[in-house]
Amino acid sequence: MLQYQVAAAQDFSTLQKKIKSAKDNSQVINILTKQESELSLFKRVEQAKYWFLLGKALEEQNSMSKAADAFTQAIELFTNNKLPPSSLLINSLIERSRVVGNINQYNTSACKDKEQALLIARQLGLLNLVAKSIAYYARCLQSEEYGITKSLQLFDEAFKIAENQALTSDIKQIIYNQAATLSFRALLYDKAYEYNMLAYKAYTASNDLNSIYHSILNAVHYSIALIDVVLAKQHLTELDRFTTKNPKFIDAKLKYYYLSAKVAQLEKKWPLSITFLEAGLAEVKHSKNVSYIQATYELLSIAYFRVGDIEKSYQTLAQVAKIYPNKKPIKKEVLLIKGVMNEKPEQIANIAFKLIDKERQLKNNFVKQTSIQAGKIFDDKLNQLDNIILEQRLTIVVVSTLFIVMVLIGFSYLQMQRRKLVINENQLMDTLLNKKNQLLADVSHELGTPLTVLKLQVESLKDDLEEDVQATYDALDNKLTDLENLIGDIYQLAQSDIGALQLKPDNFNFNQTLIVWQQELSQFVNINKLSFEIDKNLPSIVMVNFDKERIKQVFTNLLSNSIKYTHKPGQVKLHASLEKNMLRLSIEDSAPGVSSDHLKNIFERLYRIENSRSREAGGSGLGLAICKSLIEAHQGQIYAEQSSLGGLKIIIKLPYD
Repeated sequence: MLQYQVAAAQDFSTLQKKIKSAKDNSQVINILTKQESELSLFKRVEQAKYWFLLGKALEEQNSMSKAADAFTQAIELFTNNKLPPSSLLINSLIERSRVVGNINQYNTSACKDKEQALLIARQLGLLNLVAKSIAYYARCLQSEEYGITKSLQLFDEAFKIAENQALTSDIKQIIYNQAATLSFRALLYDKAYEYNMLAYKAYTASNDLNSIYHSILNAVHYSIALIDVVLAKQHLTELDRFTTKNPKFIDAKLKYYYLSAKVAQLEKKWPLSITFLEAGLAEVKHSKNVSYIQATYELLSIAYFRVGDIEKSYQTLAQVAKIYPNKKPIKKEVLLIKGVMNEKPEQIANIAFKLIDKERQLKNNFVKQTSIQAGKIFDDKLNQLDNIILEQRLTIVVVSTLFIVMVLIGFSYLQMQRRKLVINENQLMDTLLNKKNQLLADVSHELGTPLTVLKLQVESLKDDLEEDVQATYDALDNKLTDLENLIGDIYQLAQSDIGALQLKPDNFNFNQTLIVWQQELSQFVNINKLSFEIDKNLPSIVMVNFDKERIKQVFTNLLSNSIKYTHKPGQVKLHASLEKNMLRLSIEDSAPGVSSDHLKNIFERLYRIENSRSREAGGSGLGLAICKSLIEAHQGQIYAEQSSLGGLKIIIKLPYD
């Protein structure tokens, strides 16, 4: 038996040597195909490796369906034979997702493979493959609500891994390139440009000419989106040098002229734009990129129209219709020009352009009103916050002053005590002022990031860069709601500070109420890809005198906290029991956890944890602080421990008679 295993290992080693010595990819496929009849001689893991190598070779040959079948064979060898998961399984899942996505971009199984790859990489603690899996899986979240935000949060995790782990160059390239694409879709054009340049640097280090070429193209696109003409021209010059040095990129000249024309149009230099586009048409014969060819013709037709050369505009559109008779126009303005070709073109076109300008003006007015409304909300809420803090200070001043007067009248011999009280009062006032300033500074910081995103989206709308205007309006509305919730949380905590938080206690059976809440809470957790379990050790009747809605708010806040930070798929568990004269409740979740150093501080407002459970996952950062204020208002206790499930455990003790 031992001799057979050694022989099989030698056979597979020989196969790998043959593959490495192959002259080209076709020869690799030929070697692997001939070996398939003797595949049973190899161990199961080696067979999986064989199918993975064949899948990669077929993928390079652009035989996507066959490549997907090969990767499936590798994956099924792991599942059917219960082989321990490994990096080979993770890479097989990632590669299958890539080829399936190339065959059909709407195939949901591709995202399932990416999610499973990320889960296995986390279980095995293979940080380099965690980062790689994140780069692919993050794009799958975009169709979900708040998907882009979640995707960007995942990329933050990948970047942290890259900072602390020596990742291979190819994985870094994948992370940077995917992050650039995602940031562009999220309208974060400055971030898209930044990540693209990181990808460009990585591609340059590995001398990957094809990727360098596409990074330069993206740099021009992102510069145009930023409306940075100077930057766009710099990258166009770089693109021109690259194409001259690397003539094998035969369609690069067409793209250079097309992008140069777009930059000229940003500067309203329509004649110069025409010059570039006419030069681009001379390069059409060298390109197979249908989209760029069609877009060049259409942009040229628009440019002719804008300078008044109507006849050439029509002729150019006629050429497009002849070359691509069944394709929809890429540029919206083409529909306008087509609509007037058989009528009174100049008059109708001028009216149409006025309508476009009017629509743009209405859009700008909407953005302006939205900004004013947002500013008013911020001013009102911050004024309320400021008034509460001032009320707190005035209360302390009045009480302290009355006390000092009583001391002066009744106890003149305690002059020294009075001085000490004055000193303490001033120190208290200084402390309150410092806390107020710190709180306002933290609030400003918290508002900074969402306001930056809002500003970018507003600028994008103003510059007419959005294709789906309604979607951007919806994004603005969602962001304003998030900001309103943040300020509402701060206001509630300020009420608690001055004792203005009102409870409405009522007698009710806690056990029965928990049964009623169970379905709602379970659905809330399960819809976010987490399993939820309630473990009760309570008598059938547990009468309590609590504010029912406030206790439910505590549960919702804690479960929201688990949903934000727990890796998917994961676990959340709620436990309830009686402990002497206390009702003991706990909510715990699975990984990631919180280090012991942070457990005592996580209930502080806006407290930051520099790990995977940081507030970069979203939310106001005030949820746990609100829970603490509500539990203490019920004369209870709340504290945190590390969970046996691998995450965080929050324990609540409430008085029970």
